[in-house]
Amino acid sequence: MLRLLVAIAFAVNGAVALAQSSLLLASFNVESDADTQAELVAADMVRLSPLHIWALQEVADQETLDVFVQALTDATGLRYAGHLGESGAHYEDRLAYVYLAEAFVDARFEELDVVGGSRLPLLMEATTWTGERVTFINAHFNRGDAATREGQARRLREWIGDNPERAIIALGVFNFDYVFYGARRGGNRAFVNLARGGLITWPEPMCIQRENCPRTGSQCHPAYENILDFIFFGGAAIQWPAVTDLAFLDEAYCRRDADGYSDHRPVVAQIVLPAPVEPAR
Repeated sequence: MLRLLVAIAFAVNGAVALAQSSLLLASFNVESDADTQAELVAADMVRLSPLHIWALQEVADQETLDVFVQALTDATGLRYAGHLGESGAHYEDRLAYVYLAEAFVDARFEELDVVGGSRLPLLMEATTWTGERVTFINAHFNRGDAATREGQARRLREWIGDNPERAIIALGVFNFDYVFYGARRGGNRAFVNLARGGLITWPEPMCIQRENCPRTGSQCHPAYENILDFIFFGGAAIQWPAVTDLAFLDEAYCRRDADGYSDHRPVVAQIVLPAPVEPAR
């Protein structure tokens, strides 16, 4: 049934309809390189609209984030808001959220300095329109330093273990190098560090089950033929039914990188939130 819901939701040009109890979200590395144009990246975000929340990585600055917020607001007629993290500003490589303002209340933001790394994970805690309190953790783990990345994964796992009462959705570029084809399936040591102890679950992208993931995985560089971008669940959210997939599987998406588009594919998810509790009569 859930697979059917997502198949319907993403059937027409990737567009989705906001469902009453389904949280629709995406993680997207928008690439802050000099050859990337924010307006073109925003156009791809619009193609997947409307979603409730986007976790973005490699956002260059506030001006870039404003382009995304305005594009989604204009295209949908809904009111979107954005929040930009501070960590990574020196590299024009920051984390950010764009979210449907009417879908969340009492939002607060915090950088998880306990996790460490060049870009501190950006936490957003908010109450959904269904009354569920959710903790989102947007992360971009280190690429070139395996030891740092393994430490980040271990410390994030420990933080999740210390907060079992939270409903946690952790998403972003974890650089876990997950091989998704053949008999060699599995991630690197940082992936093992995060997965240890069963504190998180990972609903694999549906393209892994269908065996139709792009050869380069969730990004476009042929040097990394694996999954770098993930959506994990921890705490109370482990029990939530969810499906994920990579976006734009039916087109030559990566050929557009040189024209100013992102070199990562969005990872999209549909999550069924617990039904609101009816007040006693």
